[in-house]
Amino acid sequence: MLSVTRYSIRNESLTPWIKFIWYFEAANADIHYKLLPTDCIDVILNLSDKMIYETASYSFCAAPFHINGLRSEHSYIHHSGNVRIFGISFYPFGLLPFVKKPLTSIQDKIIDLYALSEPLAQNLKLVVTDSVPVEKTLENIENVLFSELQVNSDYTHKTKLIYEFMEAADNVKIQSFCRERRINIKTFERMVLLCTGYTPKLLHRIRRFQVASNQLVHQNSINLTGITYDNCFTDQAHLIKEFQSFSGTTPRAFQQEKVTIKENTKYSYI
Repeated sequence: MLSVTRYSIRNESLTPWIKFIWYFEAANADIHYKLLPTDCIDVILNLSDKMIYETASYSFCAAPFHINGLRSEHSYIHHSGNVRIFGISFYPFGLLPFVKKPLTSIQDKIIDLYALSEPLAQNLKLVVTDSVPVEKTLENIENVLFSELQVNSDYTHKTKLIYEFMEAADNVKIQSFCRERRINIKTFERMVLLCTGYTPKLLHRIRRFQVASNQLVHQNSINLTGITYDNCFTDQAHLIKEFQSFSGTTPRAFQQEKVTIKENTKYSYI
């Protein structure tokens, strides 16, 4: 069982964009777990041996400082030996104000942080080292992020709309959402794609899958009827189809496998 510590963001200027910073350290680790689709964007600061990501079509050795973008497909992570990692988990729209580039290039990809934002990568490299204690490193990371943050009222307004759409009930259609707010649908779709790298529809589907998969993780028995109803799937066949699309397996097989990283991680919160 992995033991990961999640740290709350202390700088209030960062909280609209970043969910939390996490830290994981282990000796002689042997990690081989499935990663499920997520609406978080993680910046990974790996101070240990190489980290391998694997999909059905390729295997990829990630750069030490890299971005694990929004995912609509499952993959696998492999990491062995002595492990020390800091991670920064951004909201879907949260990374853009720090890298100042559209996020369409990171959808379903692992990107070298230097390739997307060399200034951010260089400044983080200066403060994230083996010689600095964890608490001080967390403080330094927040200072770097605050110094790189560039946001205006227009972007704040856009992200507020995106957040409202993400939090809307699963049965709310994009047409009605935009009509109520007097926004052109195409304009909203382009805005979401620019800020997150995803279309609104796919972002909403991923979020619904996250909720459904979390329910399965915490259920001792499978109640597909309840999950179908709770998350506004058309029927159980719709739930199973979506689950297979995002996780590569059926809900029943998912609960039996227990190979995802979320099922094999114990979290502590600070």
